[in-house]
Amino acid sequence: MWREIPLHYVVLERLRKHNGPVTDEDLYEEVKKSTDYEVPFSDFLKALMKLEMRGYVTVTLIKENVRMITYIGDKE
Repeated sequence: MWREIPLHYVVLERLRKHNGPVTDEDLYEEVKKSTDYEVPFSDFLKALMKLEMRGYVTVTLIKENVRMITYIGDKE
């Protein structure tokens, strides 16, 4: 599906609004509410992986299938 704004940008904007770490479930719910299209969880995880590889976030596994996402900041 074609998206007007790439999903990883939407995820990054939601993370910037948090003052601290957030769980993947909470962030996913926020992303779903802020978009006008259906976001599969697998696409959400791909966007998180893309942001982690680019150095914008860290993703820590707390327990099985629960991740803590922390926004590091923009690369300068």
